[in-house]
Amino acid sequence: MPVICINPTDDIDAELLQKLNLQNQDIRIFISDHILNDKIEKFVGKKAVGDLTDDSHISTASSGAYCGIFIESEEISQRSVFIEAIKNSSLQRIIWTSPYAPSEELTDMKNLIYIISRDKKLSHDVILDFEGRAEVETEVVNLIN
Repeated sequence: MPVICINPTDDIDAELLQKLNLQNQDIRIFISDHILNDKIEKFVGKKAVGDLTDDSHISTASSGAYCGIFIESEEISQRSVFIEAIKNSSLQRIIWTSPYAPSEELTDMKNLIYIISRDKKLSHDVILDFEGRAEVETEVVNLIN
């Protein structure tokens, strides 16, 4: 089923997209318009470049995807934008990685896997596992403690 990855930014995210592509082969990505083109070229998948501060850009790019993988950076203001984008999307499964603990608004979402991690590589196996499952229930996975 189609998966969209929101906010890949670096080589570690490019590795995740490579792994997802081997597992899923219908990868879409939504990239900030502030990312340099040479970095964007490293990302596998159908690319949409836009404004990560506009939830409507994210929800529109997510159209037709089953699973959304949201990579929250240390910019905490992304959280509210991502939440609104999810509410306005047709996504059926959400995998969210963040260096921060989830809010109640997030843990109340259906089919949300919330991964607390400051080490992106450490979260790859968890992301791949939950993306590949037939069914998921809301769960918080803490890779820090």
